Amino acid sequence: MEELFNHPAVQAAALPFAVALIAAALLRNTRQLGLAIAAAFLCAVALTMGFGFESMTSAWKLVLVGIAAAASGAVLQSMVAQPRWAHRAIIAAAAAVAVLWVLQRILMQRDATTAILAGAGAAAYCVALLAGGERVSRDPVCAAAVALVMGLGSAALALLGASAQLAQLGIALGAGAGAVLLVQMLAGPGGPAAWTLGLCAQVTAALVGLLAVATGSLPWYCLLPLPLLAWSARMARGDSRPVWQRAVLSVLFAMVPALLAVALAWFAGGDPAA
Repeated sequence: MEELFNHPAVQAAALPFAVALIAAALLRNTRQLGLAIAAAFLCAVALTMGFGFESMTSAWKLVLVGIAAAASGAVLQSMVAQPRWAHRAIIAAAAAVAVLWVLQRILMQRDATTAILAGAGAAAYCVALLAGGERVSRDPVCAAAVALVMGLGSAALALLGASAQLAQLGIALGAGAGAVLLVQMLAGPGGPAAWTLGLCAQVTAALVGLLAVATGSLPWYCLLPLPLLAWSARMARGDSRPVWQRAVLSVLFAMVPALLAVALAWFAGGDPAA
């Protein structure tokens, strides 16, 4: 039994999926459905990394940012039914600062010009993912589909960038979003739309990809297609379709830019200078 629980697939996918499935079933009729994805992420962290913060590495900073994103999303969701431009600006600014904090140690090892360009590009990438997520925030089915593909896509890039730990965290995000999507497919969307449903997944998946580039051999341009995930998934929108059909089509459409990103990483052959 211990060997089973120590298996990477169980730690990164099976158990996080089960935890998120229970949480999603309990939260289906509320605006806090996004917490199910956060539960899957925290489950994977507990199983793969533990909660020891003796050394504040970039990976641990990522975990703290993911927790903060989930908590902030829950608070904002309870306070604001639909975000205004000021809320979006605050979220974008906070995410940009969080990205720079996570990458701080890596950026400090580079010369000033390179560090400024890399930091600005990383912050812009995270904001672009959030902006894309905003396009599907009013559709919980599409939002969950985008979070699913975003998590798994980032995990695939992390694997190609030779970072198994980051890949496990990305897989957990995808598993959590998949559980949320499955509950909606079986029981319907449930309660009012949760505009923060994908916030934790978007911020954390962005950091997984960025750290795969910064610490691995993944070329930076492999991340460029990922902000298009939500825009692609929107092509499957249609209130007249059954929920299961919208979910499947949203995932399939979102996979197009994700597969393009993976293809770029694959054909780049892991050349960091590319």
